[in-house]
Amino acid sequence: MQEVCELLDVRKTHTTPYHHEDNGLVEGTNRTIHNILLAFTKDGHQHDWDVHLPFCLLAYRGMTHSSTGFTPHYLWTDRDLRLPVDLRYPLPSPEQTTPQTFATKLREHFDRHIAGTAFQIGDHVMHYYPIPPRGTSAKLHHPWRGPFAVLDVLTLTSFLQRDAIRA
Repeated sequence: MQEVCELLDVRKTHTTPYHHEDNGLVEGTNRTIHNILLAFTKDGHQHDWDVHLPFCLLAYRGMTHSSTGFTPHYLWTDRDLRLPVDLRYPLPSPEQTTPQTFATKLREHFDRHIAGTAFQIGDHVMHYYPIPPRGTSAKLHHPWRGPFAVLDVLTLTSFLQRDAIRA
């Protein structure tokens, strides 16, 4: 391995697993996989997270990274990830994104989430519960519940609502 590193002019470093700050790339990857795993698990189904892990890894390996512009699968195999669903529903060819269009999309996303929202009757809302229920994992906790439909606006911050899925 030392000869390969010398041939490619690469300086190999070793980090300890107890000092995770040295492994920023690994920590970022773990954070992303953790967020994907949150989408696959619910509070009542946290104990089978390991069953969902292969699907989370497939999702991670198939999504384009903003830093490279490629999927991890493409960087490892030099070809696009093909799934059976791709044969049935082919994706359109990607557009060339310029820095100006990226900045515009970023600005629109920021503007959409920065302004306060006044809810009206019929709107769907979510509830935020930051503390996980007793006996469940805090790491796999979904803090948002809902959606709920607004039936009546009582004040600026209180509403009469019902479960939008079960009703």
